[in-house]
Amino acid sequence: MTGSIRKAALGALAGAAASAPLALSLGRANSSIALAAVIGAIYAVSMRRMPYAYVDNLMAAGALGVPLWGLISVVVLPLLSGQKPEWHAEEMMAHFPGLVGWVLYGCLLGLCTQALSDLAEHVLGPEAENVAPVPQERKRIVILGGGFAGMKTAENLEQELHMNSSALITLISETNALLFTPMLAEVAGRLLRWPLGICGTGLDCCLAWQPAC
Repeated sequence: MTGSIRKAALGALAGAAASAPLALSLGRANSSIALAAVIGAIYAVSMRRMPYAYVDNLMAAGALGVPLWGLISVVVLPLLSGQKPEWHAEEMMAHFPGLVGWVLYGCLLGLCTQALSDLAEHVLGPEAENVAPVPQERKRIVILGGGFAGMKTAENLEQELHMNSSALITLISETNALLFTPMLAEVAGRLLRWPLGICGTGLDCCLAWQPAC
């Protein structure tokens, strides 16, 4: 179970457990429990895990009850009932018991979320965190010289290590072609293709020229 799914499940359970004040204030038991579970899941996923932070969760979730009251009880529920949002002072005062219910729900949600999180960590162990994979260190194999020995070595290594992404083969040569003078007759007679390319598809070539001493 990933960390986010575990947090959402614990938050939904905590929200349902803390839904009693919300159900009493809204007067709709089933819908209040479902709404409380959804809010609890969102709250648990959005909060950072801190062990035994009961006071912090109590204050944070309790303060969250005020904007939720204004959004849901004052705006959303009247709109769903086909009425206008109740912005007047008298209408807002009529929703004061709902404000108390939302704040109590938030406080209970914070306490229940923290308690279930600590219990789950004690029983199931710590949450699995998404750790970024450590980049694999690449090993460079350097071949000096693009003659027959260098080409053959690079070819064999390329065949052996073509599935190993941690190895980088570098061939250092003066040119990107192999010139062998006794084979020029075969090249002239079109028996051999020239130039013979040194670089392969998985080979890193560096053209370097070393002046004679």
